[in-house]
Amino acid sequence: MLRALSFDGDTAPGATLNRLDRILLATGGNSVTTACLCRFEPAHGGWLMRWSNAGHPPPLVLLPDGQVHFLDAEPGVPLGVDAGLGRPDHTYALAPGSTVVMYTDGVVERHDQPLQHGLDAFAVTAGSLAGEPLEQLCGVLADHYPGDGHDDMAVLVLRVPGEAARDGNRS
Repeated sequence: MLRALSFDGDTAPGATLNRLDRILLATGGNSVTTACLCRFEPAHGGWLMRWSNAGHPPPLVLLPDGQVHFLDAEPGVPLGVDAGLGRPDHTYALAPGSTVVMYTDGVVERHDQPLQHGLDAFAVTAGSLAGEPLEQLCGVLADHYPGDGHDDMAVLVLRVPGEAARDGNRS
């Protein structure tokens, strides 16, 4: 459903998530779930990432100069909590060669440790492989995660085209 709502690419990510939330509630959906919707647009020699977050873990950005940071911004409420609250939109300028890592909470969450421990460990692992080919980066993150494996686990990696990308992957 989210793919269909995002098809035209002209609607802000937060508005798309809000629409999805209203549809889910209207069609009998009664579960709570998180989501982060991103759109990438060419801008000023690099790319602009527009995103909205519905209670999902924050995107991780690996910069070509070796810096690693989470895009900590107001996350908004998960889907299924209150469709009337809305979700904020955010933007971030990505330099050529930057890598964006999206992941589910099961990759970083352990029930016996604070979430920040898992986030920090994930960032260290990702940062140590920032310049590697995307297939290797994604494979290591999927195989060597700090989470306890008791929840859903998925990793999605995207590298902005440009000079700093060693492997030429644009996926």
